[in-house]
Amino acid sequence: MLGITGMIGSAWLFSVLGAAGAMGPASIISWALAGALFMVMTLSFAELGGLFPFSGSLARYNHYTHGVISNYLLAWAYFIGALTTVTTEAEAIVEYASSYAPALWNSSQGVLTPLGVAVAAAIILVLFAIQFVGVHVFGWFNRVITAWKLVVPTLTLALLLLLYFKPANLTSTPGGFFPYGTSAIFSGMVLTGIVYAYEGFRQGLEYAGETKNPQRDVPLGTLLALAVTIAVYVLLQVAFIGGINWSKAYVNVTTGDGWRLVPVQFGNWSALAASTWASHPFYSELVATGVPILVAFSVVLLIDAAISPLGTLAAYVGTSARNMYGMSRVGYIPKFFSSIHEKFRTPWIAMIVSTALAVAFLAPFPTWYEIMTLSAVATVYNYLTAGVTNHALRRLSPGLRRPYRPPAWYVVYPASFVVAAMMIYWSGWSYVNPLIVLVVAGLPLLLLGPYRSKVGLGSGEAAALAAAVWASLAASVAAYYLRLAGWGLAGFAVYWSAVTAIQVAVLAYLHLRTRNPDVRAAWWLVAFNAVVGVVSYVGSLGPMASPLLPYPWDYVAMAVASLGIYFLAVYTAYRTDDLKDVEAHGIGPE
Repeated sequence: MLGITGMIGSAWLFSVLGAAGAMGPASIISWALAGALFMVMTLSFAELGGLFPFSGSLARYNHYTHGVISNYLLAWAYFIGALTTVTTEAEAIVEYASSYAPALWNSSQGVLTPLGVAVAAAIILVLFAIQFVGVHVFGWFNRVITAWKLVVPTLTLALLLLLYFKPANLTSTPGGFFPYGTSAIFSGMVLTGIVYAYEGFRQGLEYAGETKNPQRDVPLGTLLALAVTIAVYVLLQVAFIGGINWSKAYVNVTTGDGWRLVPVQFGNWSALAASTWASHPFYSELVATGVPILVAFSVVLLIDAAISPLGTLAAYVGTSARNMYGMSRVGYIPKFFSSIHEKFRTPWIAMIVSTALAVAFLAPFPTWYEIMTLSAVATVYNYLTAGVTNHALRRLSPGLRRPYRPPAWYVVYPASFVVAAMMIYWSGWSYVNPLIVLVVAGLPLLLLGPYRSKVGLGSGEAAALAAAVWASLAASVAAYYLRLAGWGLAGFAVYWSAVTAIQVAVLAYLHLRTRNPDVRAAWWLVAFNAVVGVVSYVGSLGPMASPLLPYPWDYVAMAVASLGIYFLAVYTAYRTDDLKDVEAHGIGPE
């Protein structure tokens, strides 16, 4: 139920229109394909969930095989992803509410108004209060929410399919079934919210330490939740495309007399995505049909537009806090972040801090698509851990008790890594660049935390190293956007070499200074960061008018490079002290 409520949130309300606008009818294939790719990753995560059934577990898996540095960077990206999901769902609620409360949304600028930001913040704080009193109370709340979230989308697709379904929308539009080519099926996954929708599968993993029989329930619940959700999303996309009344969708056009609304031309998918339906797609579609039952049901949809994202928001208020709790438990950040409330048994300090940060993200990212894409890409970066960690554990500790074993693990593990790498690549250079910068910017926080004393760095030395990283990274980014970006490929080469050199310099310094095995085990991430940036820039999803690697060769290059980095990661893993402890004493209660 946690997995389902994590996946069926704001995405079903928005992404069907975004996906149709980017891919046309082929978006149906994209939903199915993305679900299948997530199933591959889920097989690896299900095994890890059975091995390490901890709260905040996704921030901890890689720690057992690659030590602190590698796992911290993955956990840092995941924390940003979970945190911004809270912001995303709150904005979704407010944006849909603008259909009956226009004061919440600035339609001319396409952003939340100050009142809209305040309402979104209030929603986050209310859900924080519910989560604060514990997972047991939230569990009952979640059961009601999940039931509702399954019923309403199912009724929506069933009513549209039965009462207003136009097969011509799927087969007879200009450009046919693939109006933007087959590449759009992949490149549109991240930007339209499809990947974001499926990322909620991990909710069962996050709450694993608070279940009765985690080593059985976590793998089973995770796989079943994903299977159910794939079916729901594919059918929703079919119903949405078949339910479009083109004559009732309007788009602004410029005329000699100014702006005026005109109907979207039949089959103009990109115009449909930018039409008056954009802020509340399914609601607008139901009203546009003119069918009395569907028009009446649109009111239920407005209610769901508050409840459905609310359930996902509630889950992620806990997820982001438990991620911070997990980082504290393994000594990445100060220990007080893992403090448990005596009465409610929840990580209360981590919850307060993560909630405050989620509210803070409302101001700089006041639109659903902006914050959603940032959240999706940051989260997928953490998914690189699944196949690598599992394969490393097979090599380093084959005797560990594994309640769940995926079929053909020697295929599933590397495939899981390549899938995650390709999803990052499909977000395009405009998101890959800030993602890698964000990951590198998080490294100094580790050096300033408890890890500093473990590797023998003095406080002044650690502070100087952190300041050097931040200053050089800031200078590189500023130089790129102020001047180097205009130099084309040459400017990119200078910029990306600088970003990569910063990472190499930090690890080289730590290696020479500490000789800690964590450093050797983290080189694979530096290699990945460098490669994904290069291929993103010179490939078909980059800014070059004539890509050096056109589609599909850029996809092939990224997949092959990812596979090489995967084996580098597997064979730089080592038996950490924590893994030795698990081998000797097993997994104890927390």
